[in-house]
Amino acid sequence: MDPMYYPLIRGWAFLIGLLWFLPTSPLLAGQAPWQMQQAYLPDPSGELVMEDILANHLPWRPAPRTGVVEQGYRPGALWLRFSLTITEPLSLPLYVELGSPFLNQVDGTLVRGNRVIHVAPAGDHRPLRDNHLGHRYPLLPLPLTQPGDYILYLRVASDSPLIFPVRFKRTSALFRAELKAQAFYGSLLGIMLVLALYSGSVWYYLREPAYLYNMAFILAAMFYLASFSGLGYQYLWGNWVLLNDKSFALGILSTVFFAGRFAVRFIDLRAHLPRLAVATDMFVALFGLMMIPALLLPESQVALPVLVLEAAICIYALAVLLQQCLAGNYWARYLLAGWAVLIPGTLLYVVSMLGWIPHQPWVEYSHGAGLALGNVVLTLALGARIQRERQEKKRALKQALDLAREVTDLTREKEQIAASARDELERRVDQKTQDLSTMLEQLKTSNQKLEHATLTDALTGVGNRRYLDSRFPELIRQCQQTRSALGVLVIDADHFKRINDQYGHVMGDECLKKIALILQRFARRDLDVLVRYGGEEFILLTPATDEAAAMKVAEAIRQHIQYAAFWYRDQPIPVTVSVGVHVSVPGAQVDPEGLLVKADEAMYRAKKNGRNRVEQSRCGDKPPALD
Repeated sequence: MDPMYYPLIRGWAFLIGLLWFLPTSPLLAGQAPWQMQQAYLPDPSGELVMEDILANHLPWRPAPRTGVVEQGYRPGALWLRFSLTITEPLSLPLYVELGSPFLNQVDGTLVRGNRVIHVAPAGDHRPLRDNHLGHRYPLLPLPLTQPGDYILYLRVASDSPLIFPVRFKRTSALFRAELKAQAFYGSLLGIMLVLALYSGSVWYYLREPAYLYNMAFILAAMFYLASFSGLGYQYLWGNWVLLNDKSFALGILSTVFFAGRFAVRFIDLRAHLPRLAVATDMFVALFGLMMIPALLLPESQVALPVLVLEAAICIYALAVLLQQCLAGNYWARYLLAGWAVLIPGTLLYVVSMLGWIPHQPWVEYSHGAGLALGNVVLTLALGARIQRERQEKKRALKQALDLAREVTDLTREKEQIAASARDELERRVDQKTQDLSTMLEQLKTSNQKLEHATLTDALTGVGNRRYLDSRFPELIRQCQQTRSALGVLVIDADHFKRINDQYGHVMGDECLKKIALILQRFARRDLDVLVRYGGEEFILLTPATDEAAAMKVAEAIRQHIQYAAFWYRDQPIPVTVSVGVHVSVPGAQVDPEGLLVKADEAMYRAKKNGRNRVEQSRCGDKPPALD
């Protein structure tokens, strides 16, 4: 097994060990002397007060899952109602914990009969000292000392998504679960702090930017982890309401920004694929720019775009790393191994926050563990990189010494025979140098010819299908980035089998050459791609071309070929083409095959409608049957 996987195996073992001791924190309705029913009531205006709740018969809705709120982004406020039946006296208060540090205002009201017996406020828009026990989540004590029926009303208002568990706990269970959670997150933050100090010290001595980016990435990840775990609110900025609102979005944006800068540097993407490196830098820079609206705008307007961008960058990072691994990038394998937990954990956390999957406590824990584990593996990978670079330097130094020794020996030999054979030696050296230069030039020319031959159709001199496969996805990505249209033209010679049968295949090949020559006049832009797709079929790709322009080019091609001079023994040969055109702005899920199919369907419709014509694709096209 490759030694690079050892840190990953240890990291997985560490993660499993931590998750084993985490609190499961289920709703305790089936494990304690009470029964409960849950309902909710949206309040879009936010104007309902407790008197309205008690006085009116309002349309309460039963909760799909008891013990979990999954309402997403809601304006105004959300009322929750828990109908509790206490079957035996409780000596200590019962606690209700709302498992999210991003709830702005939470007001709890305990009612028995129709009388309010207890009121408790919480939320991160209130100073930490006003929250019970200074807890990282909204925590409300319920004095349910006597058996009977109670109703707990919770009014929740927040700019964040209303997706969180609601846990009813006894005092002992509360402190036991919180101790495990604090130990879990504390160990992760401790590990990350040590790694940040290590990376910073190595950068100070080596001045290698990768270590600086890694340290910034780890510190940003610590800030992000402290934000979504609630520890930052509990221990650092509990009385700073503005930072409570901005910490989540700023944590995501800063973490992704520095992670992207580190990744590009670590796998040396600019050396392997410069265009992809530029695209990645632009994508990562977007997260840096997003910090400005994250600071200026309310969280409700920023959080959703930030979460969607976070999911997109995870998918993009996974695709880039897989591509680089397949391309033989050694360090991309390290980075993929280090982020093997972080990327899936982040995606699960994001889709959970967006409400696309049911909320599960282990998703948040795996997300935090992925941040720490990824940094552990990558910091070890940086150490491995230093060791490998040191070995390469030693190898290079040895080669330089060997070369210097050889040069010294040759110089001594030359001096020994200089009196009798200086001219001959110089002539031989010059001859060998010239032969080597000639050989290298021939090799370079052969490689260029070979590369050109593999991408060029031997008959017509235009690109072949392999050339199309290499350029088509690139043009789609460029049009996606610039939001510009891409024109696909499929040109097929009419009745070409009849030409081959009547005039011979040699004359048919000459006709194809002339058709290709005419098409090259319409593919003069640097970005245009012209290929012979097979037989008598050609494909022309015209990026940054709207529908009118594409149809104009197609019609010009048809007319030029129709009126061109094709001769066989002083006898004109009628040659026409049918052209199918498809123009669209490529979407995120588009593929080259789909665009070709639409253009091909339009070409077949041109064939069916009489040939020697141009047809444009339309919705619902199907290839018509040809006679």
